[in-house]
Amino acid sequence: MKKFILRLLVFSILITGIILFLLNRYAGYVDYFYGKVSSPAQSSLIIGDSRSFQGLQPTVFNQNLSNTFDLPMYNFSFTLAQVSYGESLLKSIKSKINPDTKNGLFILSVHPYILSQRDKDDFENGVYFEESFPPGNMNYVNMNPNVEYFFKNYEYFHFKAVIRKNSIVHDDGWLEETNLTTDKATLNGWKKTQIELYGGFIKKWKKSDYRVQKLSETIKFLKNHGRVVLVRMPSSDDIVAIENSYWNDFNLQMKNVADENKVQYLDFTSNMSSFPTYDGVHLGKSAGQKFTKSVCDSILKYNNN
Repeated sequence: MKKFILRLLVFSILITGIILFLLNRYAGYVDYFYGKVSSPAQSSLIIGDSRSFQGLQPTVFNQNLSNTFDLPMYNFSFTLAQVSYGESLLKSIKSKINPDTKNGLFILSVHPYILSQRDKDDFENGVYFEESFPPGNMNYVNMNPNVEYFFKNYEYFHFKAVIRKNSIVHDDGWLEETNLTTDKATLNGWKKTQIELYGGFIKKWKKSDYRVQKLSETIKFLKNHGRVVLVRMPSSDDIVAIENSYWNDFNLQMKNVADENKVQYLDFTSNMSSFPTYDGVHLGKSAGQKFTKSVCDSILKYNNN
């Protein structure tokens, strides 16, 4: 019995070691989030969900703003399935920031859904959906190798992706879709799916004062380490129409949050034709590059006023 337990222990250690090796070598393909919790503390961050994960490129910030802020930039975005502005995300951000940073740049992506109360939330009883997902379920977000992530979030591992290589999360945290189609029928199908998805959200979710307050607390914390900019990213006309019907004074509320905290708010929903999405919500590589440059230009213009 002792020999069996010993062999089982050795086998478990061996398998864990192999998987951790593959994660560190091919993390950009195998898992979208592992690199975000195994990279070191950062001085500048992009924060948000899949819109900013794909649409805001750190290299463009580095090229245009390196003389203005403490860069390089790191994309600490996840997806809407894992994050909303709340205590869990704020805790992760606090851990991810290099405490010595004084002149960082922090881009916070905002839209109605990332500030909503979900059907799985029960704020009165202290239940927040994001506490079950990374980074909210993590105590350590700068550990390499990150054994905690291995045991808590193994369901996100997709080892077949190493062969397919349809997408990659770069070392700076940016997700690049490398195999996007140009077929109009397929793209229209993706867009239809997103419209149905987001239309379904507004039937189950509701505007959240709690999350708006946590956004404000996040801004206040980050201002101790540098410049904060709120960004509402471009989406298709259909998606923006759904968002505006759901939360018709969202822009006004974000402007108020920005004014109260003396930070910049950039709303790009009126520039949608300049930055076309491939599915109504997400920007591909070329559009994201152009969009990120526009964000940089707006920041520099604000500095010069």
